[in-house]
Amino acid sequence: MQNSATTNFRNFKLKPSTIKNEKPPQFAPNISLIKTTFNKIVFSRHLPFSKILVIIAKSFHNLNNLGKKKGISMYFFNGHNRFLSIFFLVLTCTCSPVFSQQIDCTGVKLIDNIHVPQKVVVVLAGGTTRFVKDLFTTIKTINETENLPENERIKLHVIPGSSNSDVANTLGISSTDAAKYLEVDQKFSSYDIWAQDCMELCAGKTSEGKLVPAVFDTNRGRGLAGLPKVLADTWGLAYFKNPSSSQAHGDYGGNLEVVPNEDIMVSGNTITPQCKAFFEKMGYSGRIYNPNTKWLSVGHIDECMSFIPTLQSPGGYSIVKADPSHALDLLETATDDEFENLNSDYKSLLLKVRSTLLARHNNPQAGKGTEEGNFIDLNRKISEINEQNATELKNFIRKVNNAPNKEFQEVAWPCLYEGSNPDNPSGCHAYLPGVVNLTVLRDHLLVPATYFPPFDRTIVARFKAQGNIVHFIDDEAYHDSMGEIHCGTNVLRSLDKQLFTSSDIARADATRRMFNKVHSLNH
Repeated sequence: MQNSATTNFRNFKLKPSTIKNEKPPQFAPNISLIKTTFNKIVFSRHLPFSKILVIIAKSFHNLNNLGKKKGISMYFFNGHNRFLSIFFLVLTCTCSPVFSQQIDCTGVKLIDNIHVPQKVVVVLAGGTTRFVKDLFTTIKTINETENLPENERIKLHVIPGSSNSDVANTLGISSTDAAKYLEVDQKFSSYDIWAQDCMELCAGKTSEGKLVPAVFDTNRGRGLAGLPKVLADTWGLAYFKNPSSSQAHGDYGGNLEVVPNEDIMVSGNTITPQCKAFFEKMGYSGRIYNPNTKWLSVGHIDECMSFIPTLQSPGGYSIVKADPSHALDLLETATDDEFENLNSDYKSLLLKVRSTLLARHNNPQAGKGTEEGNFIDLNRKISEINEQNATELKNFIRKVNNAPNKEFQEVAWPCLYEGSNPDNPSGCHAYLPGVVNLTVLRDHLLVPATYFPPFDRTIVARFKAQGNIVHFIDDEAYHDSMGEIHCGTNVLRSLDKQLFTSSDIARADATRRMFNKVHSLNH
């Protein structure tokens, strides 16, 4: 995986641009600096909207000063207000307001990933082209290998970057395949790539107890601000909106998860009190667990924990936690050739980390205070945090269900983070692509590709036995901006079709308990 200077927005610092004395001079600096600023804003999810406004304002100010110093006519800025209006229009990329139909609901139900998927929402904009193409290919493969009938097909619903985009041609999709597996939104376009951040596709509960398809608008603002209402109107969804207007990261869709078959909401402790109160009022009172996610830059639970449907596990699901200590163990035993597919920056640091890990067998203080030593200590501490989160979640589920002996299948996946303060982690995000930040489609797992074989082998091996199929997808466009596959996609799921039912789970659990009892008697 290569991280080019034009796509690595991890630190979100505007880089100085050089001025080339080309004709006509008034155009050269503007295009370069505008593109840099625009890309930083569009692809950033770490920056709050207030900070974005500051960046834009400073950019206009700096551009004008630059023009004066260079004696360059700032053509675009002769009417700054006009340009500012155009800039914001492009940034928000919203169409004319579309008002959703009113469906009276008294409650909300989050839809777990045991429910079969119908549509996968993604934004096709610039840097995401390769990812969206690979995503389409994966969805086509799932449809065809599962031999899904037409009424159960999974379709890729693309939000184009502009209203006149020829999506099928851009992605190299044949007309036959496009007719089967592709939808292009005709009412909305955006360059904002974070499809999960702006909404949670869920269900509404009517006063009669009926479930209807719904969408929870996270009130995030920015480029995809209008999308939830547009989809509510287009797809006939009930519409809910976050009462908090703070646009806090903790209210985004990646921090609003649900435990399969338990209907217990899991939301990191970055959620706002107003958003949490909304869900409590709408049916989740006493059913929301808030793990510690404040150590993360973005602060979403999907960066460190996920849930995978599997009938072989107690309750029909596995808890997948990010385990940096496991990742360090795999790194320590990796061979030189297994680092070859990493880019030079990753490779350089991780080779030093491996050397330090080996040195610490003889000297526990080896590497203390160095970049690699701090990296190791940071990840050891994050492992402790994630382990505590998983333990507390299991105890919370036991308490809610009044089932103190309830069993769980917990799986540790290798994941490494970078950030600050090894003793008290803060500002952290995945170093290599964060594999727990995945999208589940039926029993298929769409996992960020790390290009590090020890990680990939572990992930495949641990789920092959459970009947899950892993598809590794390069998600560089998202990873470089502190997100992964789950952050960049959103899934509309059927309310009445599931991979397996509660009755299936109960029978499988009973069989497992009987087997364990017989096995214990024989030993």
